[in-house]
Amino acid sequence: MVRKKRSASIGLVLTSLILVTIFYVGSHTNAPYIEFQKNKLGNIRIHRELLSPRVLCLILTTPKYFLDRVKAVNDTWGPRCDHYLFVTDHTPETMTSEQINFTRQIPIAPIQNIVPGYDHLTQKSTLALLFAYKKYFNDFDWFVKADDDTYLIVENLKAFLSQQNASKPVTFGYNFKVNVPEGYHSGGASYVLSRESLRRFYQAHRDSKSTCRKDGGSEDVEIAKCLRSKGVYPGKSLDKQNRELFHPLPYISHFRGQFPDWLHKYAENPLQTVSRLKKLLLY
Repeated sequence: MVRKKRSASIGLVLTSLILVTIFYVGSHTNAPYIEFQKNKLGNIRIHRELLSPRVLCLILTTPKYFLDRVKAVNDTWGPRCDHYLFVTDHTPETMTSEQINFTRQIPIAPIQNIVPGYDHLTQKSTLALLFAYKKYFNDFDWFVKADDDTYLIVENLKAFLSQQNASKPVTFGYNFKVNVPEGYHSGGASYVLSRESLRRFYQAHRDSKSTCRKDGGSEDVEIAKCLRSKGVYPGKSLDKQNRELFHPLPYISHFRGQFPDWLHKYAENPLQTVSRLKKLLLY
């Protein structure tokens, strides 16, 4: 009986968590395809007719992760985007033959002069977004910047975006309330730019008076500062029950409600623990 009650409680919590859109994950994830007609996003029933937004996914990576993280994304959620591209530095002299061969199996954005290294994520993200504008601006409504250790439930993301307006200068992601006017989105949880936001980002980088950094600094902070300079604002990424749709920590941390002190200080919205989620489910 105790075991059954415990299983029921865990089941309730899992039901609430499965509604989220995006998780930051730190290991290979091979999730099964979700029968999205049976899922719900808040109070919104997910139907095929809602899934009209055209989404381009830009996934940042590096060659050392080609055979695990990139393969996982390529085998799972990547193809569920309307189009997806891996954004990577390319140094054949330091790559194994297996890594080089693998590049022929995945869609890689033809972006030159990407500097490798974590300290150059601002450059990699900036080049990815500028490339998306030049190549795909008229083909998609929303532009996702994700990392190779992120997992997206694309069907839920599209259902959420179907309720938004891509012609507005808005972005969506996990909102931090510090460092940037109106806050910024966690880079680890990924973030989404509307078509209008992407246009303004491109304009900012063509502006001779722009203060947008080409490289350096913290990528998510610098991208946000650049967007704010052109009036782009962060939207509310919550479902109808005020639950977060983007998540900056590994799945297990959110499931257990084990949050570091810095997240309590940075998060724009109150953090929801397992006990809080149980209470939400009771009302």
